[in-house]
Amino acid sequence: MALGEEKISYWGQSYGTYLGAVYASLFPDRADRVVLEGNVDPRKVWAHATDNWGKGMADRFPDAARIAAAQDAVLGLGSTADEVTRNYLALADRLDRTPAPVPGTPLALAGSMLRNVTYSLLLHNETLPVLAQFWSAAAHLADGALTEADGQVLQQVFAAPPAAPGVPADNQATMFLALICGDARWSRDVDAYARSAAADRAAWPLTAGMPANIWACAFWPEPVEEPVAVTGEGPRNTVILQNRRDNATPWEDGLGLAEVLGRRAGFVGADNGGHYVYGQGSTCVDQATVTFLTTGRLSEENLYCTDVPEG
Repeated sequence: MALGEEKISYWGQSYGTYLGAVYASLFPDRADRVVLEGNVDPRKVWAHATDNWGKGMADRFPDAARIAAAQDAVLGLGSTADEVTRNYLALADRLDRTPAPVPGTPLALAGSMLRNVTYSLLLHNETLPVLAQFWSAAAHLADGALTEADGQVLQQVFAAPPAAPGVPADNQATMFLALICGDARWSRDVDAYARSAAADRAAWPLTAGMPANIWACAFWPEPVEEPVAVTGEGPRNTVILQNRRDNATPWEDGLGLAEVLGRRAGFVGADNGGHYVYGQGSTCVDQATVTFLTTGRLSEENLYCTDVPEG
């Protein structure tokens, strides 16, 4: 209304899918065409939003492991995806016990940092080759056999973006915590987190229990109100775009949002990895999205697109 428009169209990605779903639930008559990409299951906000991260990592990791295996002669990480995975887990365990100082920086590469970088570089298909090189450099660093090429890879990975004037360096992290801790209640049972993390570590070794571990939200002030109930009430005006192998918002969460929205939404899945769906090489995904935005038409059946580039 502030813009002088009766309705707005909206494109949300990641956390933005929750924001869009909440707006469309609060103001169903104000939402025009809504695109939600890389989706949050609104039933899990926020203490259970990471429940599927272990499986999401297990689904996505082989995409990078296959790239590393194809370059075994150069990287030395293993000749098959399974071998690369075993060597990665051994390296992470080794760095958990003995972090390796990164030359020229104040950093020491621990297992947790190895996993964090891995998570981040798995979000985009174009960074998978860099991730494979990073694993090799990390292994050489742990061995005390860092090469000049390894140093360049580490410098690329750990280079900080230019600081924005007046913006604190921790702005993104604190903003994220303010959102997820302030939106909903979290358990304060520290022992329960410890048990959950141990069980999650056993089930999904690639994430080592992190998704189920305790967050700062366990000590956050109580939210001022209950989360908005996302519902399927309203016009059929939403398309859900979801990759099959998304380690940040896994496939199951996209299906969860589709279940909540019901007839309000059409679902477009892609046999692809990473956190972004539109513009990632699938004509099927892109055409379905553009058709919806230009005509408002949604397929009556869920669409699953397989015409994605190999990565």
